[in-house]
Amino acid sequence: MKHITLFAMAALFGGAMNAQVFTSGVEAWTDSLPDDFVGSKTNIALSDIGQVDANPHSGTYAVRLENTTTSHKRFTTQTVTVVEGETYDITFWVRGEGDIRVGLYDGRPGTSSGYSPYNPQNYVAISGNTWQELTLSVVAGHDTTGAEFIFSVRSTVAPEHLVIDDVNIETGAAQGDTPIYDIQFTTAPDGASPMENQSVSTSGIVTAIFPAGGANPGYFLQDGPGPWNGVFVYDNTNIPSLGDEISLTATVTEYFTLTELTGVVGYTVESTGNPLPAASFTSTFGAGSEQYEGVLVTANNANCTDPSAANGQWIIDNGTGPLFVSPLIYDYPNPAQGTLYDVTGPIFYAFSEWKVLPRDINDVVFATSIGEFAGSTVTVFPNPADNALTMDLGSVNGRTEYTVSDATGRIVLTDMVNTQRSTVDVSVLSNGIYVVTLRNADAIWSTRVQVQH
Repeated sequence: MKHITLFAMAALFGGAMNAQVFTSGVEAWTDSLPDDFVGSKTNIALSDIGQVDANPHSGTYAVRLENTTTSHKRFTTQTVTVVEGETYDITFWVRGEGDIRVGLYDGRPGTSSGYSPYNPQNYVAISGNTWQELTLSVVAGHDTTGAEFIFSVRSTVAPEHLVIDDVNIETGAAQGDTPIYDIQFTTAPDGASPMENQSVSTSGIVTAIFPAGGANPGYFLQDGPGPWNGVFVYDNTNIPSLGDEISLTATVTEYFTLTELTGVVGYTVESTGNPLPAASFTSTFGAGSEQYEGVLVTANNANCTDPSAANGQWIIDNGTGPLFVSPLIYDYPNPAQGTLYDVTGPIFYAFSEWKVLPRDINDVVFATSIGEFAGSTVTVFPNPADNALTMDLGSVNGRTEYTVSDATGRIVLTDMVNTQRSTVDVSVLSNGIYVVTLRNADAIWSTRVQVQH
């Protein structure tokens, strides 16, 4: 006979070694119910829990769960001990037809009534009478000796419905932070994270925050500039500030193809007032792509083609393709059709649309990459620049001073030019946003450029 094994709480702190907290072969039954299961949080009808002696995975028995409705029902373990922030890997064998996912009741505070968060897209669809092994993870949000692990089932189909055997639950191996790049980078056609449904510990700088009480509670986290380095955190408990460096543990989920972190536990503010990662300069077409999901970007030199699109949005296009500007964080007043803007914010995906989310009025500015200087069109290119920046002064004559200033206003380069076209060496500059200013006896002109090596 196989039986439950419970370990003292101290055993859960065994370093990198996994510690077993529950194991059951579903062999012991009393009054037609499995002894190791049917905890207090079980809400599947007892008549829908059946003993199976034909084709168990091992031993003599397995357990059949029936729920033909599309609403989930819980089948839980007897109580065990869990530790806040600890990841638990639930390994089991299953066959039949229906949907299954795992969860945890640990009495955690907040609005979830003590349960780990559920996401409909976390279900695994089972089809076939061949046994398959699954390992799914859940993170504890509260220290307790009264936890119950949950099998959540729905849409089961006769004759087998869902049959479960040989359940083993253990703590996940200790590991360091997972870079956001590893969470986000994907080659999947639908943009799904390769770590979907996994628990991860990560950290980064808060770059944007949804207003409290809105439909999208949470914030954007980024651990470096550039593609794949940002992610949205769905969190209705913690409210950080811009520039906070935070660490957390959460589950990677796909919400209508938006990769996000949910079920946050172990939330810690490591430091405050940090500089934000530099926004990535990109075209409107480039901004609307999977690599920039959750990343702080600037879509520059973009023409407002529709100032009053659906849901309070407006549309910009710099000639590469349209991009929605959303009011979900900040509602920019009265964008003007035909006006060129530089729009900064994180990239978000909702209702099958890519959109940039300005955070305040400073994130929407009139574009100045081409301007009139002393009666002549001036251009500075390329933007972004790698090692060299070219300034074309058109028909401007005479001595012209240029300065290059960093984001703090500090002048990092300055010189005089006497020719119509000059090249400035920017190879010594760090990646980031700079302001190029031109002055002569008649006029002054400025533009923003990005240095990206």
